[in-house]
Amino acid sequence: MQRFKIAIIIAVFIAVLLFILPSPLLARTLRVVLDRDYPPFTYIDKSGNLVGISVDFWKLWEEKTGIDVKLIPVEWAKAHQMMIERSADVIDTIFKTPAREDYLDFTNPIFRMTSSIYYRSNIKNISSPKDLTPYVVGVKEKDALIDIALAQNSNISFRLYKNYSDIVEASKRGEIDVFIMDDLPANYHLVRYDLLYEFKKTEPFTVNYIYLATQKGNKEVLDILNSGLSKFSQEELNNLLKRYTVTVEGERYPPWLLKLISYAFLGIAIVILVLFLFNRILAKKVRIATRELIASREELIAMNEELRANNEELEELYKQLEESTGLIWKTLETVSEISMLDIDERDFLEDILNLALQTIPKAKAGSIFIIDENDEDIRLIKTIGHSKDLEGLVFKKEQFIASNEPIIVKDIMDRNREILPPEFYKRLFDHSLIISETIVAPLVWQDKTFGYITFDIVNDTDTHFNETDLNIARWFSILVASFYAVRNYARREGVILNNLVITLTKALEYYDKYTRGHSDRVARYALKIAERLNLDLETTKKIYWAGYLHDIGKIFVPQDILNKPGRFTEEEYNLVKIHPVKSEELVLEIEDLAEIARIIRHHHERWDGKGYPDGLSDDDIPLGSRILEIADAFEAMTSKRPYKRALTLKEAIEELKRCSGTQFDPKLVEIMVSVIEEELKTY
Repeated sequence: MQRFKIAIIIAVFIAVLLFILPSPLLARTLRVVLDRDYPPFTYIDKSGNLVGISVDFWKLWEEKTGIDVKLIPVEWAKAHQMMIERSADVIDTIFKTPAREDYLDFTNPIFRMTSSIYYRSNIKNISSPKDLTPYVVGVKEKDALIDIALAQNSNISFRLYKNYSDIVEASKRGEIDVFIMDDLPANYHLVRYDLLYEFKKTEPFTVNYIYLATQKGNKEVLDILNSGLSKFSQEELNNLLKRYTVTVEGERYPPWLLKLISYAFLGIAIVILVLFLFNRILAKKVRIATRELIASREELIAMNEELRANNEELEELYKQLEESTGLIWKTLETVSEISMLDIDERDFLEDILNLALQTIPKAKAGSIFIIDENDEDIRLIKTIGHSKDLEGLVFKKEQFIASNEPIIVKDIMDRNREILPPEFYKRLFDHSLIISETIVAPLVWQDKTFGYITFDIVNDTDTHFNETDLNIARWFSILVASFYAVRNYARREGVILNNLVITLTKALEYYDKYTRGHSDRVARYALKIAERLNLDLETTKKIYWAGYLHDIGKIFVPQDILNKPGRFTEEEYNLVKIHPVKSEELVLEIEDLAEIARIIRHHHERWDGKGYPDGLSDDDIPLGSRILEIADAFEAMTSKRPYKRALTLKEAIEELKRCSGTQFDPKLVEIMVSVIEEELKTY
């Protein structure tokens, strides 16, 4: 009986020990639970596979540590429950919060993550959680953002969803207008659901770090995790991020730009109105003077001197009328140049200064200065009246006399003598006219001063600027600022298109392993051919982007066919042949890319009419498509595949010549051969 009791006590002790011991002691595999919908860290691809940064991270972990890992993708709330129930050893991609530290121990931080508020474009005045009281806000169950947002505003009403996809789908249905989300997953889902331009985002309302965590007190697992993390370099972690992330820039039509242009055109309207009223006043004076001349005709002899004086006044008034009319037309012409992206910057600035000096007759010289974005040095880029040798002169910020509003500065050269180095001042003095008085007006854009415009009264101490002159100077500063704003907006639109094309290409390269690098090389060869043909810049750019996007329609072809390590069957080949049409359909969804889409549709047509999808031949095939066809074929010839070896460059040249006049445009074959032969010389 005594032995039986001892056996029961030992069995209970072993059971308790098994329960409290950390699981790595008992199992050969580390069980890692993670969110199944947290792109780009974890998400399910179209083939049903779990992919993302975390998947690649744990594969690399196994290589570095020799410890097997089992990944368990579940809903986020379920992941927390599994950690509480001890049915998992580690939880991945988790923020550290005081509430979670009650039952979890955290590793060192791994990745930095920002989180923002996303709201429909027609909603205004949302900048932080404090503004969310009137709205129902979508959020994921068990998301740390709930506690972070409530700490800033305890009156927020949340609607909980199981995962991020459900939140964005609810937004697309109109169920919610506002949600909070980590920025990387938000970018992914907004692009995926075509909501990028329907939603705006605030500045991040919180910045956190992504950790790994295990049960509270499970020191052995925590040590294993931190030891494994120490084997990763920062460069390796950064490369994991770069592999899956592409930045999508902000808004298509920035509100500040519309506001700035509105102010500019308001100022233009006011000046034109003033000039028009001035014109009417002068015209009225002309009519009065003419009536006086007619009334004085009977007294012609006695009033000869008076008549002469009136005639002189009349001529002066007509001259002023012509000058004011000319200023109106010159103003309209200069304003219209603001939106002309092809106009030379220096020509526009010279036109502005000339117009300004005509509008402010007291000023005989003027200059425009631009602040360098990097070191805040101030460079003189255009001057009229003074010597052109001053252009390019650079002032330090503390050496430049200016203010946040237009100001009048008397004897500016005397003040410059006090603050400028002697040699610098001598150069400035030697190439400047004698300045009596100066207006300095800041160039302001998005509440930031990026330069100045100045007007100088030259060698005339009896003439002075007044408030009207200051207002005119302010208006001309708005014109210059508008010019730079439009230029900057055009550059940003180009960046957005560039990022969008790269994103689509990366998506295809992940889907079809044989296309990795293929689109980039085809685009570069197509660019070289277009340059040899001396095509205009706009056409050349379209052919280049078509090269990047020509195979994007392959995402409609089953992945197992695309990645097949052998030749296609006839049925499989017919499926592959749909990709030019599908590529065209996808690209047509992007605004203003219709010509690029047409080039892509016909890039598998043949010179002899035996190609697809439309069987075009000769010059009926668009030139861009013919260029793309030969660049695509050459790249395929020189690339290795499981079912064929890569041709040498010399062998590829012979193949191009053999197919000249049948598959390829003969003229383009000659150009492509010359491009390849130049590359051979460099080897």
